Amino acid sequence: MKYGIARLIGISVLIITSVFSGSKLYAEGGEKESGWALGSDNKKTLYVAYWTHTPENCPGRSADGSKMLSRFWEGRKKAEEKGIKILGAYVTVTEHDYYIIVEANDYSAVVEFFLPLVPTQTGKFAPVLTMDEWLKIMPK
Repeated sequence: MKYGIARLIGISVLIITSVFSGSKLYAEGGEKESGWALGSDNKKTLYVAYWTHTPENCPGRSADGSKMLSRFWEGRKKAEEKGIKILGAYVTVTEHDYYIIVEANDYSAVVEFFLPLVPTQTGKFAPVLTMDEWLKIMPK
């Protein structure tokens, strides 16, 4: 990567902070699908996804690439049916990066959601905790 891991972490923290400041973090009990067994606190997992491509491989440079990206983004409706809630999606246009924050209880559904990007993009997604959650459990 051009700017290294420190920059990626800084941007991720900035995005997470901006998404969660002042907004509710988890769906309320009535907003969740019935029959979900999510553990004692009934929380879903948060994931921060980072995807990138080279300028030469930019989906915006070809009709096929644009269609692929449009199909991927249209797939969020199907993802919602599988319990994935997109909390934020951001693009650094000039750096060819995507940051997408999702909430889900099914890791395989998250993998399936991002599969359309795999042939042409490089990426990853990681489960994360909010700072408040981390501070509650971190070793003292």
